[in-house]
Amino acid sequence: MTKQQELEQKIKELKLLKLKILKEQKYRFYTPNGKCEEYIKAIGGGNFFVILFSAANGVGKTCASANIVAHILFGKDSDNKFFDLPLFKNWPFKKVGRIVSTPRNVENNIVPALKSWLPANRYEAKKGNKSFDSVWKTDNGHSFDIMTYEQDPGEFEGASLGWAWFDEPPTEAIFKATVARMRMGGIIFISETPLTGSAWLYDYVVANINNDLGKLGLSKYIEADVESACIDHGIRGHLEHSQIEKLVASYSEEDKQARVYGKFQHLAGLRFKQFSRNIHVIKPFPITFNDFTVYHALDTHPRHPDAGIWIAVDRQGNKFICNELSIKAVTPELASRIKSINSQYRMNPRLLIEPAAYNKDQHTDEISLAEKLTKYGLNYEPATKERSASDRRIEEALSYQKIQMYDQEEFVKKPELYIFDNLPVTLYEIEHYRWDEWSGKAADKHNQMEKTIDKDDHMIECIGRILIQEPRFTVPRVNSIGDPLSYPQPIKQHSFDPYN
Repeated sequence: MTKQQELEQKIKELKLLKLKILKEQKYRFYTPNGKCEEYIKAIGGGNFFVILFSAANGVGKTCASANIVAHILFGKDSDNKFFDLPLFKNWPFKKVGRIVSTPRNVENNIVPALKSWLPANRYEAKKGNKSFDSVWKTDNGHSFDIMTYEQDPGEFEGASLGWAWFDEPPTEAIFKATVARMRMGGIIFISETPLTGSAWLYDYVVANINNDLGKLGLSKYIEADVESACIDHGIRGHLEHSQIEKLVASYSEEDKQARVYGKFQHLAGLRFKQFSRNIHVIKPFPITFNDFTVYHALDTHPRHPDAGIWIAVDRQGNKFICNELSIKAVTPELASRIKSINSQYRMNPRLLIEPAAYNKDQHTDEISLAEKLTKYGLNYEPATKERSASDRRIEEALSYQKIQMYDQEEFVKKPELYIFDNLPVTLYEIEHYRWDEWSGKAADKHNQMEKTIDKDDHMIECIGRILIQEPRFTVPRVNSIGDPLSYPQPIKQHSFDPYN
């Protein structure tokens, strides 16, 4: 055999070896799009307990999740650069996992995806008592089972787990039973197109209602629209834009919320559709005397808690909802709490209050609440009654625009309004403030309503009443030697960019 023939033979052997590796170890060569990469990093970094990937149809969430499972099981043996992350290289939890989805999705998507991406000859899969392969074991000591949402929640109790993957939204009972299985440490990741039945999951994972996941930094929410998978508009996308346009045209307006934009379908009627926890919600920082002017509004009610909002405005016109008060109390306590919060900031003297606070009781001749508060040094003036205009102003302040620049998204227009993440009542209201809708047969006979539901909106009223006054930064007043007048806070220069 000549040297040329030997070289050609060697090249042929290498090509065959590469084809064999590609066939048997596909997970080593998986390339995610930009949003799936973000999902992988959130899991592989090991900083979160619950990761929720809310993605439109076609983004590749099941494929990405199957590769995550592959790297949990065999990450030490992989040279895939997208999985060169601590959790995959040195798995710290129990080597026991669980996958849960609908029966149809398990048989049609999950099992085929696992068999496609897991390295051949390194695992054994058995049906157990199911119609699909439900019990899996690897040659390196890992194991996992596959269950379905139709099973009784009691079946999810038992042994400890190190990881769990929910594909599509789980029921609350099954999810919480799985959380309890993580008693020795672990991680839960959820890939879903958030259709009907997932509202509780939004409140639990995204809004962190009635739990400390957000406060402790243990949850991560990633949202991906269908353009994330676009060859032209996404990062490492795989779908032709013309194909995406055909998909979008085939969905109803209601379905587009989840299937096109990756947003929770139960939020389809939201008033402030552009609001995003990932964009508008930020960690609190000091509201200093020199760099912020703070505005306050109060919404009072005889049967509900009184609601107060404080908005700080910086030199660039950025606005930050920095404090809230929700309290049901007698006037002296209410006044005391408001004055305590006011004392933390350089307040604009124009305080706004619900116009009804000036109403007097015609039967007792008792003075109005606004007049009572004046006696405690709180001089309010009536706020606007223009609710629709106030809501539009909030909508404008939340609006933003992004474009794709190379491998990342860039802001063309940043939002004007941000919210501190330690204000649960305000966040709840914004995330649940909805347009009113006709029900039953009436929905077929009328156009969409032009008014919102009058419920859980007291903080929103305060926000709108401040914003519609166009609050602005004012220069601090100082005396002849430069000391602040009547403000004991230290003067400290502050510069803020929400994204740097």
